[in-house]
Amino acid sequence: MYGDDQNEARLPLNQGWIQAVFLVTLFGFSALRILAYNTYTGQPPIIAKVTDPDGLVLFTRDAIIAGLGTFSRNGLMEYGSIFGHGAYLGPDYTADYLHRAASLTDDFYKHLGF
Repeated sequence: MYGDDQNEARLPLNQGWIQAVFLVTLFGFSALRILAYNTYTGQPPIIAKVTDPDGLVLFTRDAIIAGLGTFSRNGLMEYGSIFGHGAYLGPDYTADYLHRAASLTDDFYKHLGF
């Protein structure tokens, strides 16, 4: 049907298409492997401590690592994600901050007599 030899089984696709699909798949998975490797080896360094200009220690490496643990434990990597459902996965620190800021502002202006 497709060739001169009746016993020869041939695909209805051109051989070039099969090679193209194979090459695109190979390239795609190779790119994914490189990106995955860079994701896990290209982490930024964590410094030992952060100080203000006077030398007072603001926070240390241990505090940063504890914060990373809190971040992971509460699932905050999805917070504010493009999907918009990050607040369902962890505590909404934005709302907490806004509430505290409003309370502090209210107290500040009460002391001024407003």
